[in-house]
Amino acid sequence: MEKKLEIQTPSIQTFLNHAYPLAILEKDEAFLGWYYTNYTQLYTFNNRKNPVGDFKIDFYSHNGKYPNIPFLASANMDGHIIRTFEKSILDIVIENIDLNYYLEVGIDEYYWSNKKSYMQEHFHHDNLIYGYNDNDRVLYYLGYNQDMIFGQYSVSYEEFVSSFTEDPDSTIKFIKNITPELTSTTTKYVYHFNLNFDLDIFRIYLEDFLQSRNSFLTHRGSEDSVFGLAIYDELINRFSDDILLSKDMRLYRIIWEHKNVFNKRIDYLNSKGYLKTGSYESLSSKSRSLCNESLLLKNLSMKYSITNDMKVFLKISTKLKEIQLFEEQLVTDLLVSIT
Repeated sequence: MEKKLEIQTPSIQTFLNHAYPLAILEKDEAFLGWYYTNYTQLYTFNNRKNPVGDFKIDFYSHNGKYPNIPFLASANMDGHIIRTFEKSILDIVIENIDLNYYLEVGIDEYYWSNKKSYMQEHFHHDNLIYGYNDNDRVLYYLGYNQDMIFGQYSVSYEEFVSSFTEDPDSTIKFIKNITPELTSTTTKYVYHFNLNFDLDIFRIYLEDFLQSRNSFLTHRGSEDSVFGLAIYDELINRFSDDILLSKDMRLYRIIWEHKNVFNKRIDYLNSKGYLKTGSYESLSSKSRSLCNESLLLKNLSMKYSITNDMKVFLKISTKLKEIQLFEEQLVTDLLVSIT
């Protein structure tokens, strides 16, 4: 027997706290209004107190570092609790897939043969399981392979069980797509007030992005967080003090993904009638150009990480400033074009 829950490659892959929910939800038209409202602002933060650093750029959400997405219901459980059950972890996973639950599992990738750390080092990481095949004895998952390419792959039953049971920090998150219940007019006891595109909140995000500020007191980031257009100056300043930071590919990839989401948002706004007549073509053209410039930035960063060529490093700093100025004009144009 085989079963696969519906999934797609998400627009954001840099951080899994975005990638996995989007892989489940981006296909749903009902989700897009909330998505294009809330995935607008960028901010910086230090992810850990120790070691000092781990500087990140990420999409900002006013409801927390790991945003509460109303279209999903979830429950977390650690491996210690799972081991007290009479059923095996494999039976639990398969039974819940049959109940249409996705499973985000925190496992030791040392035991997965298609992972970079296989039999090399113990590495706890999350992967999203969305199906199984009893004939081939594999689970289907979304995540990275040994070449660090994000996509849809499979892992054998035996390797999965070992990776979960041998990891003292193993976890499992049961995830249900509740979009049908949220959008139904007859479902009882399921309610959420801000599922649709919210023009007022979107304006605040855009204005905050331009002014490099945060209007939401519900989530302030870390002590030295910066917001919006200021992230580019922050990057350039930090690069001068920490040359290794400039080789962190995640910084450039999240910027590129942010522009791709922005471009899709313009198409969405136009399709829903939120743009003034005659403004779409110019906005769309400028947005596509910004995507291309951000892709060039990402490619420059890859080249620099390989060559250590300081001329390439200087091009990265110049390109960051160019993107900042380009984006400032585009966001300004969008603000005066939305109705």
